[in-house]
Amino acid sequence: MPDLETTTSQLADIFGEGGKLSQKFDKFEFRPQQLAMAASVAEALAKKRHCLAEAGTGVGKTLAYLIPAALHSRSGKRIVVSTHTINLQAQLLTKDIPLVQTVLDDAPLKVVLLKGRSNYLCLYELDHAAQSILNENDPLFAQVMEWSRETESGDVADLDFPYTDWSDVCSNQDTCRRQECSYYNSCFYYKLRQEAATADIILVNHSLFFSDLVIRIAEPKSGILPKYDAVIFDEAHHLEDIAGKAFGLEFSNFRVSNLLNRLRKQRDLGIPDPMLKELDHSNQALFQGFSESPRQEFFISDIMQSQYGASIERAASELVTLLDGLNKRLNDVDTEGRPEMKERLDGYRRMCGRMRDELTDLFFRDHENHVKWCDKPSGKKFVSCVLRITPICVAEVMKDALWGNVPSAVLTSATLANSGGFSYLRSRLGVGESEEAIVGSPFEFERQAILYVPYDFDFPSEQPEYASQLAERIQRILEYTNGRAFLLFTSYRMLNKVYDILRDVLPYKLLKQGEKSNEKLLEEFRKGKSKGACLFGVHSFWEGVDVPGEALSCVIIDKLPFAVPDSPVNKARTDAITAAGGDWFNEYAAPQAQIRLKQGFGRLIRSKTDRGVVCIMDSRLLKKYYGKEFIRYLPPCSKTWKLEDVEEFMS
Repeated sequence: MPDLETTTSQLADIFGEGGKLSQKFDKFEFRPQQLAMAASVAEALAKKRHCLAEAGTGVGKTLAYLIPAALHSRSGKRIVVSTHTINLQAQLLTKDIPLVQTVLDDAPLKVVLLKGRSNYLCLYELDHAAQSILNENDPLFAQVMEWSRETESGDVADLDFPYTDWSDVCSNQDTCRRQECSYYNSCFYYKLRQEAATADIILVNHSLFFSDLVIRIAEPKSGILPKYDAVIFDEAHHLEDIAGKAFGLEFSNFRVSNLLNRLRKQRDLGIPDPMLKELDHSNQALFQGFSESPRQEFFISDIMQSQYGASIERAASELVTLLDGLNKRLNDVDTEGRPEMKERLDGYRRMCGRMRDELTDLFFRDHENHVKWCDKPSGKKFVSCVLRITPICVAEVMKDALWGNVPSAVLTSATLANSGGFSYLRSRLGVGESEEAIVGSPFEFERQAILYVPYDFDFPSEQPEYASQLAERIQRILEYTNGRAFLLFTSYRMLNKVYDILRDVLPYKLLKQGEKSNEKLLEEFRKGKSKGACLFGVHSFWEGVDVPGEALSCVIIDKLPFAVPDSPVNKARTDAITAAGGDWFNEYAAPQAQIRLKQGFGRLIRSKTDRGVVCIMDSRLLKKYYGKEFIRYLPPCSKTWKLEDVEEFMS
């Protein structure tokens, strides 16, 4: 096993001036920040300590953790690398890891990408679905059958056409027969898990990692992932939200409907149609009241205290009773001589039992330190309403489940720190003693970028006159930059107001989030650089989007990205901080917005030749006491509140 001194020397030989990376890749440039981060990661792995590492844009943080991880794995230490987005997973798998293999050619790495089981085709479920009369003449199902004979992965991502009934044929924890299944030896999901058991590095997403953690809390010897010695979380600023989902509960309007659809396709069950219709009716009655609310997110208690409360509680009680009845009815089905049918019915009964228990938790049990709320996502075909129970603070459960259980955890992101430290992250996630590293960007922001904040602006509001003021100023800025802009909004409402004002005024191609997939919008934006294309976006365009070069020369942010104050989870968390004698704004709201603002700012400068302007159209940055703190920890660029300075910089 290499000691830390040896590893540090190896890192210098790889990342240093004239090192292996510069020898093998002409475009590689020595970055002391990258070497510093790699040394911090290596030290944490060697000393079995945790590490918090923020790495500015252009540092090359993926190599800064992958190469120390690869060196550490030489001693038989398995490492999990967890990301938030599919895009980063793809980058790691197709670009960064092959590069690491090239540099460490004397030690080939075995890397396995493992996804959640619902991503994989289940041959047992497919076999069962083929027996349904509804699939006999379905051309799409025939295509799935043909694909099943050709695919090596069974991964839905490799299916080159949309199949809306994927939930009928994917791997399912309730109906899975595991080693008893006749398809076990050819099962896509279990073959990958077996591959992972011999891997040096396992790639997962945060959701899968925390799902595994939840299972291990209940059953320490169980789990999805094999035993590992360290975990590296990239995009680690998402961990609180992902952990909140994993340690909570969610129940969508599609859960019962999906089970009923499966039962209707099943022959020879003898389930009375009136029973299925009654279940369907109760499910619809349960969600009807929630769907009537004009709000997208709200406390379940709010709707229970409204005119819909009594009917919702009645529907929930009926649904619990009916699921119990269905469970018993499935138990009474004659399965003599049909062992596979018995296994399938046992799976359906597990689904019934899980739904019954979760409905009971949602409506008939109290949960301390948790918030019960409703979310109505848009743009999804089957799921229109989700009921949730979310822990108000995940710090305590994380202390036991993760920090006290995993020898070494590395958390990294380009936006992880607030006000130059990790106080916010530590308090929210319960991180104890750890290594710390904050390395800035190697880019020359003083030369490459200018920050504009309008001093003469009103504070942001939802008033029509403010939207007009904002649109008019944006129009002038885009004249100086010849378009070529990301316009990042904190709400669809303001995005649409400004877009509607500008779409017939600006001479550039305007692209709006929601009109096409994000991937197609980005593709069009890059192609439209000569015409000054402008992209209007929210949420997902604030991070993880990389557009180097002249196509993007301006980022406009409509206001400081404070979380919606009356969002149920945020309100419950701020109330809990206040109740404990804390300062919810300075301990929670401001650090959260600070990190989010850095993400938006980071869209502009993606290479050493990029140049442009970031416009934050929120005069609170200049007029409120907390504004200086926000500006202080943005990249060190030139700053102005004069439009003529923007014009001069861009000319």
